[in-house]
Amino acid sequence: MAGNTNTVLVADDDPAVVDRLRSWLDDYRVEATTDGDETIALLEAADAVVVGHDLLTVSGAVVAAEIERRATTQTMAILRESTDTHDSRFSIGNTLVKPVEKDAVLETVDRLVRRARYDELIAECTTLATERGALEAGTDTAVAAQSETLQRELDEVLTELDELVGSFDDDDFRAAFATCEFGTTTQPRRVREQS
Repeated sequence: MAGNTNTVLVADDDPAVVDRLRSWLDDYRVEATTDGDETIALLEAADAVVVGHDLLTVSGAVVAAEIERRATTQTMAILRESTDTHDSRFSIGNTLVKPVEKDAVLETVDRLVRRARYDELIAECTTLATERGALEAGTDTAVAAQSETLQRELDEVLTELDELVGSFDDDDFRAAFATCEFGTTTQPRRVREQS
């Protein structure tokens, strides 16, 4: 990954875990905290989030559930004590089991950042295609130059999107094509399940 252009938010109630993860993620900008309310405040600046399963806000809300409830665009991984318990509150598929291994953390964060970039590119592609379509619906001759510029920008986005998708594994494709109901804590549903 390109490194240092992406921000990763690391939040857990154990300061030692936060410090260890921060030191491992030196290729990224890292925001780190052991405070649930600060985690919520730092969300907007993060491209990816690694959050402790039991991290709470002052009001008692589980931070991971709050992140899901807000339907933020960040991709998230949950830090758990063990895999023995299944918590249906979260639709997140990325789980890291404490004590975490460096390679697992790096691979997970790379995947989260890749997915976040994919989401950004899809949104940009949609915007450019919509703008170009609106321009082409007009009859002004100046519109042709703007349309060509938008097409070039769209071609660049599609090229980057193709390169990014070329690096996807099975889990990335499942995440990219799963849809969820925002504001709920249900499992994501695949498109074929919604029709």
